[in-house]
Amino acid sequence: MKKVLIILLLALAALSLSVSCASAPEPVPAAPPPPPPPSPPPPIEEELEELVPPQISVRISPQPFSPDGDGVDDLLTVAINIESDAPIHAWHIEIREPSPSYILFSDWEGLGAPPPVIVWDGYSAQGELVQSATDYHFAIRVTDIYNQSSVYQGTIWVDVLVHREGDILRVIVPSIVFAPNAGSFDGLGSDDLESNDRILRRISEILNSFDTYQIMVEGHANPTTAPGTNARANEEQGTRTVMGLLPLSQERARSVLEYLVDLGVDRSRLSYVGMGGTRTVVEYADRDNWWKNRRVEFILVR
Repeated sequence: MKKVLIILLLALAALSLSVSCASAPEPVPAAPPPPPPPSPPPPIEEELEELVPPQISVRISPQPFSPDGDGVDDLLTVAINIESDAPIHAWHIEIREPSPSYILFSDWEGLGAPPPVIVWDGYSAQGELVQSATDYHFAIRVTDIYNQSSVYQGTIWVDVLVHREGDILRVIVPSIVFAPNAGSFDGLGSDDLESNDRILRRISEILNSFDTYQIMVEGHANPTTAPGTNARANEEQGTRTVMGLLPLSQERARSVLEYLVDLGVDRSRLSYVGMGGTRTVVEYADRDNWWKNRRVEFILVR
């Protein structure tokens, strides 16, 4: 009996070994990925007080900027240098229209430090080109990982742009300032007078460089009444007490012509006309951009 029991035990052991060898080994579960490194702890108050906000320096070129497609100074380069005690978290650059309400014209943003160089062709995100002889304001904001921000503000000076339209050259300038409801510069402040002089001197240089062209100076005004109404017709022609847009724009064109003659442009090449508000460049509903309708155009024809 004892012998039989030993034989049975040996048989059970052999069967158990056989089943164990025939079964596939269970897969070993993959090790979980290591946790990300912990964020650096915020500095204690004493250390945070010692941190200096980011310092921004910017160099822009060329100035003036001339994106008129002639291959000269068509691209603006903005070189940015940041010095910071802490890593930069985010940045934002914006360029705004030069006239109230200073609507956004173009912008760029990103995380981390800004690129050392940004190149701009002068167009907005909507495909609009900058206005000729106009100052555009720009700002660069950078923020470090401790939410300390710094802002750099500057000005982009756009040169007088010459656009070719077949055999015609056209210069459009909305930045010449006139006295309110008048065709002259009388009564303007010194800043406006200096700006007008700078712009018209540059225009005279360009006109004299195209000395084989005749020049028509066109004055344009901005209508403040709805198109197709009696009010618009009255606004164009004026009344006994209020100068209409048509004679107003004509007076302004004549004032510019005389200024150019004083700057050395040959009078025999110049003529002028007032267009009133008959050829606007922005819609009547687009009040923020009305300033672009108040412009002087120079049409150069051989």
